[in-house]
Amino acid sequence: MATFQDNYCGLTWMTTILVVVGIVLQNSIVTAAPYYGKRIGTLSSYAHRVAGDVYAASDKRLYLTGFTYDGRGPDAFVWMGNTPTGAASSQGQIISADGSSDILGSYSNAVVQVDLPDSTTLADYKWISIWCRRFAANFGELVFPTDPAPVPKSLGTLGFPSPVHGVRADDVIILNNRQIKLVNLDYDGNGPDAYYWAGSGGTPTSSGFALADESRGGSLTKLPRGTALTDVTVTLTVPANRGDIGSIGYVGLWCVAFSQNFGHVVIPSLSELGVPVYDDSPPVTNAPVVTQAPPQANENCQVLIDDTYQVRWSLTDTSAIQISLSARINPGTYMAFGLSGSDTRTLMIGSDVTVAWLDAETGAMPKAVDYHLSAYQQCVTSSGSGACTDELSQPSGSNDVTVGDYSNNNGIITISYTKPLDTGDTNTDKVIPINDDVYVAWSIGPINPSGLAAKHRQQPTSDVPINFGQTGVTCPAFTTGQTEKLEPWVIPTIRGDMTGKTEFRVDIGQAGGQQGYEGITGKPGWGIAWYVDDYIIPVLTLRRGVTYTFIVQGGNEANIQARYHPFYITNDAEGGYIQKTAQETQGVEIYAGPVNGSLCEWRSTGAYNADDFDTFVKYRDAELERVCDDPFKTATLTWTPDENTPNRVYYQCYTHKFLGWKIDIIDNDADTSTMKSGGKGDATTMKPGDDGKGGGQVTQGSKLSIITMVIICMMIFWK
Repeated sequence: MATFQDNYCGLTWMTTILVVVGIVLQNSIVTAAPYYGKRIGTLSSYAHRVAGDVYAASDKRLYLTGFTYDGRGPDAFVWMGNTPTGAASSQGQIISADGSSDILGSYSNAVVQVDLPDSTTLADYKWISIWCRRFAANFGELVFPTDPAPVPKSLGTLGFPSPVHGVRADDVIILNNRQIKLVNLDYDGNGPDAYYWAGSGGTPTSSGFALADESRGGSLTKLPRGTALTDVTVTLTVPANRGDIGSIGYVGLWCVAFSQNFGHVVIPSLSELGVPVYDDSPPVTNAPVVTQAPPQANENCQVLIDDTYQVRWSLTDTSAIQISLSARINPGTYMAFGLSGSDTRTLMIGSDVTVAWLDAETGAMPKAVDYHLSAYQQCVTSSGSGACTDELSQPSGSNDVTVGDYSNNNGIITISYTKPLDTGDTNTDKVIPINDDVYVAWSIGPINPSGLAAKHRQQPTSDVPINFGQTGVTCPAFTTGQTEKLEPWVIPTIRGDMTGKTEFRVDIGQAGGQQGYEGITGKPGWGIAWYVDDYIIPVLTLRRGVTYTFIVQGGNEANIQARYHPFYITNDAEGGYIQKTAQETQGVEIYAGPVNGSLCEWRSTGAYNADDFDTFVKYRDAELERVCDDPFKTATLTWTPDENTPNRVYYQCYTHKFLGWKIDIIDNDADTSTMKSGGKGDATTMKPGDDGKGGGQVTQGSKLSIITMVIICMMIFWK
């Protein structure tokens, strides 16, 4: 009989160590060098030690790398223009640098993020300069070459002349530094262990790794056997722990079990490709410069929420107004303020507001955007109805707001902006009066992942009139202290796999503030969410081969979007299928539904705030009541997950994004006796490859176990 030493220590100790090192290195995290986009040139230097290279991350963003400037210019800015001569001149404009439009300080070998105004792209400019406005002095400049903006790069067809398993794609396109598109991909589906595959070098090997398939919710698992692909366009993403496209030399399809290459293309270097930056947001290495102090006692100011939200204003001239919004909020939370939808009271519907916020990741990059609220619902981009930007509204308008200074001190965020009193935009804007009282509307709420305002957390409880022509009105100073961050509620997983439960009741309910949908999912919602068996967005765990029934009451009034929420099951983590463009629906699968039924809704009584409760059950029992239009008019969705169902799918709303959550699918013969509910209602034991991590990953714990085994082998070998 073979002994432990025979089986595991027959190799020399040096060989064993090399094997283990290989395993550990293969599964270690790859840190890619920062990629700032397409290099478009070097700044010339005329004064004040200006130096640096200019990269285009997209047609909306530049990066100055290795940027140096001594900071001694009295009135210097990043300055861009399009004068016919092609050289910098006073006929330019200030461009935001690291989220600020203030006078430049000193820099030494820094990286500076330069964001173009919302209404412009790189094609609207011919040069960039470090410019002193007061003395019309050019400290350094770059005149742009033709077509400076980065664009996706085509690499041509994928597949062998005699296709293996029918693999062929009409084109392979590098979209950005982390994403690749396979256009019109064919594959017969018969590979036993096929993956989308990438790795270093120019030829696929078993040392490569799986790419995330966005059409399957970012899955890293193998392609379902028996499922053929015909003229399918797939977007693949390099996992974050694998760096970016600069870390790989090929992309293709690979059979892991038999080390078989089904077809690949070679990828040039990123510097040669010159593609856009993924998500257009690599980290900014310089802390934002905050020059405006948070407000204290200010003239022309009105308190909207005591010690939480204030608005200040001044008339710059007879044609425009400058407004500063200050609130006790976190980055990623918006402040909305503007004219009411009614001349006689404060009303959100029909209001003309500006929505202002700081970027959630950087705590900088202020935004201020014109909004028109045509209906009490999230923006339906296909119809332009709801809480939409002026540009998305129907009929559409334009963004007439210019963002200015900002600060983020002691938990108080302040953002200033300027807007014409009369924009001339009759579709979405109102004329701002300066001599009489006018009713205003305001709110505070989260920005969703699409960059649009989600449902407010706070709004007026009474009418709010303001006279913008008055002077000498002051506000008290904010007290000091940071905004408290609340932990998400723990929602139990509903286990259709262990208990034999096969029927679920599905209603609409309140999103539950910071601890509810937003805290559980990490995504801002729209104030409502799916409730399953009286719980807000629980994770469901279901078995393949078992038939499940969902009794749905999401509302059947299709002409009133706020009361129409068809329920469906999909691989799309966002939902809102009807809002998506044809391109956005590529790769989205609908496994069951949509169905709706009459509306049953967990409504708020208004007596309490969701953030005042430490558990969902306490909140539900004290604040919510279930109200049904017709409790017997239900819709039934019946679904049987099978071998082709991914390990993770989602239950969603067909008409609105960000209402649903996860369904984890396990095999019918899987042992789940050790599975537990996670801290956020998530199952902690998953099939290999679920949750975008791929199968067979070596974790930190297993790496230590392997190393321990090597030590034991060495001791036995030398014994």
